[in-house]
Amino acid sequence: MAVTGIEQKALGLLNAFERAGKSVSRVLVDGRKIELVLEQRGAAEADEFERIDMRHG
Repeated sequence: MAVTGIEQKALGLLNAFERAGKSVSRVLVDGRKIELVLEQRGAAEADEFERIDMRHG
């Protein structure tokens, strides 16, 4: 099965977040919409991406 363009973008985003040290628990692709769900951490760890909308599409 060939990987489509939107799936390639989702994989690229997943790789970029994981290289930046973020743990992604789920990737949702719905048509042209890509949503990454980051793994929840304890309250003691600050997350600089916490208030940023991480959706594409």
